[in-house]
Amino acid sequence: MSSTKRSNYFLIDCNQFYVSCEQVFNPKLRKKPVVVLSNNDGCVVARSKEAKALQIPMGAPAYQYADIFKAQKIHVLSSNYTLYGDMSQRVMQVLSRFSPEMEEYSIDEAFLRIADDDPVKLAKEIKRTVLKWTGIPVSIGVGPTKTLSKVANDVAKKGDGIFTFTDSAQIDSILEKLDVEEIWGIGGQLGAALKKGGIESARAFKDASDEWIKKRFSVTLLRTAYELRGIPCLEWNELPVTRKSITCSRSFGGKVTKLKDLEEALASYTATAAEKLREEELFPTFLTVFLATSLFREQSYSNSWTLTLEEPTAYTPELTAKATQVLRKIYRPGYIYKKVGIVMGGFFPAGHYQPDLFHTDEKQKAKQRRAMQAVDTLNQRFGDASVRFAKEGIEKRWKMKRGNVSPRFTTSWDELLKIEI
Repeated sequence: MSSTKRSNYFLIDCNQFYVSCEQVFNPKLRKKPVVVLSNNDGCVVARSKEAKALQIPMGAPAYQYADIFKAQKIHVLSSNYTLYGDMSQRVMQVLSRFSPEMEEYSIDEAFLRIADDDPVKLAKEIKRTVLKWTGIPVSIGVGPTKTLSKVANDVAKKGDGIFTFTDSAQIDSILEKLDVEEIWGIGGQLGAALKKGGIESARAFKDASDEWIKKRFSVTLLRTAYELRGIPCLEWNELPVTRKSITCSRSFGGKVTKLKDLEEALASYTATAAEKLREEELFPTFLTVFLATSLFREQSYSNSWTLTLEEPTAYTPELTAKATQVLRKIYRPGYIYKKVGIVMGGFFPAGHYQPDLFHTDEKQKAKQRRAMQAVDTLNQRFGDASVRFAKEGIEKRWKMKRGNVSPRFTTSWDELLKIEI
């Protein structure tokens, strides 16, 4: 009997990821209405199924729903991105065991490309293994292209967590019921334009002629139509796409008026951004510092300033000094500030740039690299900010609100889960 193996795309999506991470270490939250709030406990960014059933909308401002949370006995948690990021890595490590061809799409989603003669059986094994090894439930959609696996994943979420496209008739049946705006990569604006042309469903778009799509829209959109026809067109990214810029900023948890507090916050954000750049071996050629008050204040102010670096660098003290220099240019006393942040871009790969003829000191650069390597190693081993720069301050009165944050169960020795016997 001949083999029936063919290559399929498996899209694995963690269910209510932030909530699921919290439930792993606090089983009392299971089958309970739970919401996770954004930075500064601002808006709802994740909901359990039970919270969705109570009509709590995504993005709901926490202060407007405080009475509802209390009346409905909804568990309200602050976002714990340290925990979520570590749990994401654990899930991705499990998934990588099933295929060398893996592409992380977001913190809670990944594509796998696998040739297997029984994709349903394999999907069940993946789902069971991820749950057993990490405690995170997932939904899996399987299709001959990335776009169809996205559609299959949406179907899986509404069912038992697994859906596999088996033939063209089944694909057509599903696409017939799918609004054209819901196709991955199309959205509202492009979907509205397609509807003006008489294309209402994903099935109609799939069956539209190549010439009509190219003439009215673009070759890029035609590739999406091919994907719906079962013809893979989206490139498989074997390596992460090099970022064009990196931004680090947070809204403040309280009133910030003093330049000193702004400098501490900016130094902290610069250190975080620089660490990410060193991890990706990228050196920026410019940085932009921005500063803003709340838009809802009578006296509002915002400004930004860009500085070109004399030589690309990922050395935190130098970047902090430059950022502080820019901040002092745009700071104005008398305002209550809501946010400060830094953007860095114009990247060169480490070691692949033209050094400044008059500022090159290889011995000094080697010292800087060793110092940053030591700092990064210690922080990776003992937890974020175990070693930090004095410029970042100690009290950090500007830190964002996190009134109901859970412990960092997986990345801090001091916050390990405690079991009472």
